[in-house]
Formats: sequence, C-alpha cells, structure tokens
Amino acid sequence: MPALSAPAKILVTGANGYVGCWLVHALLDRGYSVRGAVRTDEKAHTLTALMAKKHPAVVGTFDCIVVPNISAEGALDDCLGDIDGIIHTATPVTFALDDPEAYIRPALNGTMGVLRSAATKDIKRVIITSSIGAVAESVLVDCESRVYTEEDWNDHAVETVKRIGEKASGIVKYDASKVLAEQGESPVLHNCVTVWKSTTAAWKFYEDGIHTLPFDISVVAPGWILGPLPDEPASPADFTTPSSRLEWTQLFADPPPENPTPAIFNYVDIRDVTEMHMRALELPRAGGERFLSSSVVCTWQDWFNIAHELKLLSGLERLHPAAIEDKSKLPPHPIFSHEKAEQLLGITFKTVPETLRDLVEDFRGRGWLKHLE
Repeated sequence: MPALSAPAKILVTGANGYVGCWLVHALLDRGYSVRGAVRTDEKAHTLTALMAKKHPAVVGTFDCIVVPNISAEGALDDCLGDIDGIIHTATPVTFALDDPEAYIRPALNGTMGVLRSAATKDIKRVIITSSIGAVAESVLVDCESRVYTEEDWNDHAVETVKRIGEKASGIVKYDASKVLAEQGESPVLHNCVTVWKSTTAAWKFYEDGIHTLPFDISVVAPGWILGPLPDEPASPADFTTPSSRLEWTQLFADPPPENPTPAIFNYVDIRDVTEMHMRALELPRAGGERFLSSSVVCTWQDWFNIAHELKLLSGLERLHPAAIEDKSKLPPHPIFSHEKAEQLLGITFKTVPETLRDLVEDFRGRGWLKHLE
C-alpha cells in the first residue's frame, strides 16, 4: 500500500508519553499535521503548550484530544475523519499493577479499538508500538543466551500469567500484554482462577482483512529505551515514565542503588525508536512488517566504564567507578537482532557513548547534575 508523507495528518495515541511525545516532535519537524490523544484535560493542556513553545512556526498543525479510556468501544470513532495515519503508542507502562487484566485489557482492547475504528475510515497505515517483551523474556528460563528475531514470541510470559495470574511479576504481566495485543488470547480472572478466551488481535485482524482493509500495519518492538527527554518536567522527582526514572536512578542518583537493575539488557536510543516509527510510516516496504528495535546488549557497568572513558562528569566517576566485569556470571539473556531494521528501514543504531553523552548534556542543561560536577 502507499506510504504516507507530509503534510498528511497523523493521530498519535499516548502522545504525552516518552515515545509518543518524541514522535509528535518528529512529525511536526517533518511537516506533518498531528493530533495527539491523551487521557486527561491537564495532559492535553500541558502537551499543547509544549508543542506551541517548541514548534512556534507550525502553529495550527497540532491539536490534542482527550480520550479517557482508549480501550472503550468506539473510543476513537469520532476522531479519525481527517486522519491519514495512526501511530498507536498508548499502553500501561508500569510494572506495579497486581491484576494482569490491568495490563492486558488496555493493551489488547486499545489496539483492537484503534484498528476497528481505522477500518471504518480512510486510514492508510497504522503503526503499533509493541516491545521486545513480546518477543522474549528479559532473563531466559531454562535455556542459554541466543539471538531472537521478529519471528519469535514470548510464550513464556503468557503461560506464566495463565498459570499463576496475579503472582506473576509486573514485567511478566506487561510482556504478556504486549504479546496478546499482537497475537490474540486474553485471560480473565475469576476468583483467582484464570479462564482463557480467544480474542482477535492485531496480526489476525490485519491478515483476515488484508484484501479489504483500507490500511496496512507495521509493528515496532523497542528494547529498553534510553536517551534525552522530549518534555519539560520540573525535576527528576516529576518523571512519569519508566525510561526516564530508570536512567536517572541507575546513572545519576546519589546515593546510587545497591544493585543495578536490570542486570543486563538490550538497549536502544529513543531517537532511533522515533526514526523507526517514522520510516515504518513512510516506506511502502514497511507495510505488513514487524521490526525489532535494539542496539546492543549491555550492562550498567558498561555505561559506567564509558562514562569514565569520556570523562563526562567527575561525580559520575565517583558514584560509579570503572571496573572489569565478569560477564560469565550474568544470567542467560536474549540478544535481539536488528538486522531487519537495518536492511528494510535503513536504520543505523546509536551506541552507548552517543546516548550517554547526549543524555548528560540534556540533564546538565536542565540543571539536574550539579551534584556531580
């Protein structure tokens, strides 16, 4: 199907989130018109003010709508009349909820609601933000480290939630929600007993309607996203996304956490994630494809050592001394391939030194790193 280009109008769900907000900036920078969808009037006001400040030359090309519950039936039916494409990033991004349904229903029903509403309009492409958690668990169980591709699915997370329900960890419940939003089944908990029902999800919906739907879909599944911020929180205490809280806590907080978390992870720069969404929107060959978004496997000690080599902050070297790490003691972990993203989307992924340098510059410019200078 034809790809999109400016000045097309794009709906971004979760537009105030880390990925969503970066995408709104990128779309406006490239000449698109953008409609952001957020959950509250306060978030709509804050996002509208931010875009007016950051993009004064394109006033009138951004508007924001309030959708309190994107998983409600028909939540977007009245919002798509003038929309050409959709980037769906909205999902609960937290690991602190007890009920698996609190993750799964919004992810699954929100995604399906977007697709069903789009099917009634003249939408040309829908981009869905998934996660590498839909591909494999962060720490592998009963197997060795290996490479994972777009053909893999995190069945372990789904089976774990199916088996133990609320007792599953927050990250496993989150991962299961991302699998189910793409693939299909949804657990419903009754008196702590998990009962399964089949539900159409993104890929089946697309494949069943491939000859009749007005749009095609593309899925971007990012790793642990790190990098500069797209918005203007007053201080690190006001961070609301796991990514910003993670990089602050693990890199810059004093005193630092006793045990770096996660122990090992597949990182990707937020700007690469943004660019992958943009190319998935714009390139004809991206239609009907799933893409993993991951740069390299690393540990926080890798970041500490690079900070020492770059001599970015004397206090950062004090908090996190350089050290030789015994990688043989790390748990088995997935290695997510980015070959498809490089070949089909032409992405060249940023590396840890680039991300860390720009992150320090961003936080220093906001006056947050004086305790480390």
